[in-house]
Amino acid sequence: MRPALLPPLVAVVLGACSAPAHRPEFSAGYPVHDCPEALEGQVQLRAEVRPAQLSAAAFRENTIATTGAVARRLLISIIPAGLNPEDRIVWSALSADSLGGTFLGWDGLQTESGAADKQSEIATVALAPGQLKITRVAQRKTNLAGMHSIEVLLMPGGIAVDDTVVRIPNLWQQNGTPVPGNALAPQFVPVRHPPALDIVEATLQLDFVVQIGKTRDEWTCSAETRVTLVDQDSLRQPFWDVGLAMPNSVRREWLAVFAPDRGGVRLAFESPASAHAFVDWLRVTHSTQLGSYELRVFKPATRRSGRPFGSLTEEAMQTFRPLAAEDLRALAVGPVGEP
Repeated sequence: MRPALLPPLVAVVLGACSAPAHRPEFSAGYPVHDCPEALEGQVQLRAEVRPAQLSAAAFRENTIATTGAVARRLLISIIPAGLNPEDRIVWSALSADSLGGTFLGWDGLQTESGAADKQSEIATVALAPGQLKITRVAQRKTNLAGMHSIEVLLMPGGIAVDDTVVRIPNLWQQNGTPVPGNALAPQFVPVRHPPALDIVEATLQLDFVVQIGKTRDEWTCSAETRVTLVDQDSLRQPFWDVGLAMPNSVRREWLAVFAPDRGGVRLAFESPASAHAFVDWLRVTHSTQLGSYELRVFKPATRRSGRPFGSLTEEAMQTFRPLAAEDLRALAVGPVGEP
């Protein structure tokens, strides 16, 4: 009867000799990359960007309202293209490094890893001006592959610029006649906006731990992608100015005002309607005076879309000249920073 005990004994010996499942080594709270060649490139990272509705007022308090912050919903897809069905991602850390802008805030993290009434994962978000990081840890048998999304608020160009727009109340009297130039009271209102010198892109890196279903081994791998968060069409600030342009030509000179206590200030308006109203008034009155300010014409030394448009540089002020009668026929309204 003793030979019948041999197979269980062999099984016990073999079980005792089997190696334990591989586990990632952690350093400073993050797993060390040890991805085997067979797993390299088997998980793909994709990202899409859509408009969102976040407001800067929800994240910071400004004495001057900031215009130009852009809200975006970032949709991230973790695609297990080369994994087996029983393999699953049990830990991930997504880092989004911004290029050309800074993160102001985030909201609305959504994942699709499990039912809403069960804690299928633990997710945390860390935000710095130049980086967004989402860390996820699977609970139970959750697979972190699939899609998750987050809303972010971005400031293109980094540090906001304090600038100036002009408001001119009561250009016209009750009887429809224009108010004399020296009787106007222009108001120069501070505005804060991003320089908007370039588009905002982000480099996304996903570090993740994949658990192999058959062996229970866990390996740390990574995937990368790049996405445009704010494109060029979204950068132009909602302000308008007045320049000079001959028919079928671009604007090459712009209107500004000058006063000894303020220097030169480019005339920028908050709407095309207010800019056109000023042009109509100017063509009727032929005035070279705007309250206590003198109307002048200048030619910018360099023109780059989105740069601060209020106070003029010393180089631009060297091109100052008086507003002439023949200039009135060439007045043209356009977006700030565009010819």
